[in-house]
Amino acid sequence: MPYVAAALRENDLVPDLFVEPFAGGASVALELADLGLVKQIGLADLDPWVASFWQTVFEDCDWLCRRVESIEIDLDTWDRFKRTKAKSRRWQALACLYLNRTSFNGTLHRSAGAIGGRAQAGEYDLACRFPRERLIKRLRACEQLASDGKVAWVRCVSALEAVRDARAQAKRDRLTLFTYLDPPFWAKSSHLYRYSFVDFEHEELAEALRWLREPWLLSYDLSTDVNKLYEKHNARRADVELLYTGAQRAAYEELVITNLDRLPTDTRLWRTKAEWSRMRRRSQVN
Repeated sequence: MPYVAAALRENDLVPDLFVEPFAGGASVALELADLGLVKQIGLADLDPWVASFWQTVFEDCDWLCRRVESIEIDLDTWDRFKRTKAKSRRWQALACLYLNRTSFNGTLHRSAGAIGGRAQAGEYDLACRFPRERLIKRLRACEQLASDGKVAWVRCVSALEAVRDARAQAKRDRLTLFTYLDPPFWAKSSHLYRYSFVDFEHEELAEALRWLREPWLLSYDLSTDVNKLYEKHNARRADVELLYTGAQRAAYEELVITNLDRLPTDTRLWRTKAEWSRMRRRSQVN
């Protein structure tokens, strides 16, 4: 999320350790590490498939890339991964990647169907989000971050356990710490994730962040329930407008809550083609 990068810059922060305890696709941590806005990243996820995926990307990328090159993209293979009870790190990683790239909305939830449906007769088919060469290039770029020493660790633990461990590490090694949290959505999370949140877990997270002194930033779906959870926090908040870039592009909003002193003023994080063209023309004139 460009907003997190802007928030770091706004507060003159270049953390030694940037922790993303709901890693998922880890796009925020990876982008910040690649841009040099953080020194190292730590990723955690309670879903063993997600944790296994990132461990494999960083430690065993050759094997994963060979599989991406050769694996069949068809409904029989999709069905096998959908039924799998994979226990090994490698096969959990492959199942995570395969189902993410071939399932509707990229979700790993058991109810998620295959892109294109059983008939595979629509505009988008099972392979539309599985461009092999591009995927391998992205995997190799992530592997390079680890080779450059920018990945501190990947763990399969709860978010609060990851935060506690990171704080202990930061204190022990005298590191500056920043935590970015993107928990399961409040609405419909039980239909989106293999490991979702119940109300108590949302409440537990809110209570833990109330006492966290190191800088943190949290993003949520817009919800009156979330607002109530954080109304007693001495925190700043903003509604950030993003762009969903799936099969149908659409703008949507997320709620940002943070203990940072300052937040970026720009909360609209996308532009139309016409707006980008105007911005480019202005920059060329200046």
